[in-house]
Amino acid sequence: MAREGRWADGPEPAGPDEGEGRSGTNPAGGLPAGPDRPLPAGGESDPRPPRAGEPGWLQRVAALTGVVPADPALFLEALTHASYRAEHPDTAGADNERLEFLGDAVLNLCVTDHIFRSYPERPEGELSKLRAATVRAETLAEAARRLGLGELLRLGRGEEATGGRQRPSILADAFEAMVAAVYLQEGLEGARAFVLRTLGDDIRRLAARSGACDDPKTALQELSRRLGLGEPSYRVIDTAGPEHDPRYTVEVRVGGRPLGQAVGRSKKVAEREAARIALAGLGEPAATSAGPAGAPEGGGAGGSGAPAPDGSAHAAPKGSHGTPPDGAAPPDGARAGKA
Repeated sequence: MAREGRWADGPEPAGPDEGEGRSGTNPAGGLPAGPDRPLPAGGESDPRPPRAGEPGWLQRVAALTGVVPADPALFLEALTHASYRAEHPDTAGADNERLEFLGDAVLNLCVTDHIFRSYPERPEGELSKLRAATVRAETLAEAARRLGLGELLRLGRGEEATGGRQRPSILADAFEAMVAAVYLQEGLEGARAFVLRTLGDDIRRLAARSGACDDPKTALQELSRRLGLGEPSYRVIDTAGPEHDPRYTVEVRVGGRPLGQAVGRSKKVAEREAARIALAGLGEPAATSAGPAGAPEGGGAGGSGAPAPDGSAHAAPKGSHGTPPDGAAPPDGARAGKA
């Protein structure tokens, strides 16, 4: 197409009527290229996909990313590695390092917003771990491979010769630069859609892998369903302390049986610890990991029932408020302090 031919020799934009008869140099092969003589990517006998700037690259970007580039120069910059610019300082235009910088921030915002909304029961520490696992270089590099960004990149000869198209750091940087390009063209909602389209499955996989240990409420829900016991239920059975520093005692029941009680400075924290205790009572190995940092094993020193200093929850001590009305005792191991 004539529009693509303009970009074959660099990122310099041309006006609607400029360059229609211009020919240039194919940056990969040094062959004449232009709207009047489009070449197959890499030459007459090379079936490889087009690199950025070669005929057909814009359609390939659109096909792989779901975004039709309105400003080819922007996407060409996103796909230009610093090594290519170093070898072609007069024609390459900008490399993708600035876009990578912006894309890193946009990516973090999109992922953070998504996991915050998708996993309301998970505390800040677990969300941070999930975000870190999602935006780390290995995850982004794999996403870039799936998209085929490595084949589109403009690389210097040295990087090309040493396998730069498959190098995780280069691929991760290219992915972040592409996020930035989409953001600058489509805005935050467009960037969010691109990020979730390309990383959504990774987020779900990483969340599920860590869920059994890191989110006891989700783990208990899944185990309860698996055992045919229905949904766990939580209720506050006691509230103590002043209004500005309350203590909540929460009980969790599974299949109508009380399986755990815990005390915390918020209902959610107490529910999480009660779920952890219930999992241990049901013999779920993933739940036997230690509770939140600072929560003394067995429910605090001497089973006092006071929350740990950091505000985390611990098991309600034996004999605390909230004994089930029907007098049913929790199974062995369901409450800390039970012999």
